[in-house]
Amino acid sequence: MATYIQRKNGWLVQIRRKGHASISRTFNTKGEGERWALVIESGMGVGTYIDNRETLTTTLFECLCRYAVEIIPFKKGAERDLGRCKFWQREALAKKAIGTIKQTDVALWRDARIASGLSGSTVKKDLALLSHVFTIAIKEWGFPLTNPVSLIRKPKADAGRDRRLYDGEEDALLKAANLELKALIILAIETAMRRGEIYILKRSWINGRVAHLPDTKNGSSRSVPLSKRALEAISTLPLRLDGSLWEFKPNCYTKQFGRLCDSLQINDLVFHDLRHEATSRLFEKGLDVMQVKSITGHKSMQMLARYTHFKADELAKLLG
Repeated sequence: MATYIQRKNGWLVQIRRKGHASISRTFNTKGEGERWALVIESGMGVGTYIDNRETLTTTLFECLCRYAVEIIPFKKGAERDLGRCKFWQREALAKKAIGTIKQTDVALWRDARIASGLSGSTVKKDLALLSHVFTIAIKEWGFPLTNPVSLIRKPKADAGRDRRLYDGEEDALLKAANLELKALIILAIETAMRRGEIYILKRSWINGRVAHLPDTKNGSSRSVPLSKRALEAISTLPLRLDGSLWEFKPNCYTKQFGRLCDSLQINDLVFHDLRHEATSRLFEKGLDVMQVKSITGHKSMQMLARYTHFKADELAKLLG
């Protein structure tokens, strides 16, 4: 039964029922309180009442903080996702209670980001992280929510990049790069490994001319053959007590690569393009599809095709 207490500013209505947390609310008139109590008690009686108070008092910012502590450290792309999490924490939506965020709010945010000139792929990745926060809140934190991100249209992903090294660019990069960045560039071109895979590589994982990666982005292990040039690049790196090859974090080398390209006036080239270059070179060396796939670690032929870009002049030579 509900309890009604008259106060100076209205009527306080309290509901206590076995199996439910106590709930109270203040109304201007007793009649309003009685109607509210009837609805709540009826729902409790038939088992349809949902206590959503926590979702109305917990902000998205607070959920992002919890997500950063409980979920992100166990993800493969932890550093990248932590950056996206911090980005969301700065957004206006983060100030809203998570239970008040609707699909219209997310759709407006999406449209504003695309209008600002960001690529569809970037916006789509940002939305993916927000969607996962809602999914975790629903499945693991017990929040009675609907995921608003799942209800909106996602931006179309941009066309895959097809940038390869132009004549002279590789020599210019290697001539101007410092010792570690030079070795990193050579390994990327010679092995087709992802930046993260090259970075986690330890000397103990190299046996002869094969580097064994126990855990990759796809969740499986992979053995990568090393060319003589790749082995020479590794031999130039100083020995470290922890067995790793690199001194700094991967983002540091990515920034170094970007600054190097700018200084050499090499336009529209990012470090990940070297994986495209390496994959295409493997085919140009005469390796078949399955051989290349085993080296690069692509799970599907479709993804492998996205990373393969033949130079037209090389194809012309094959035609005779």
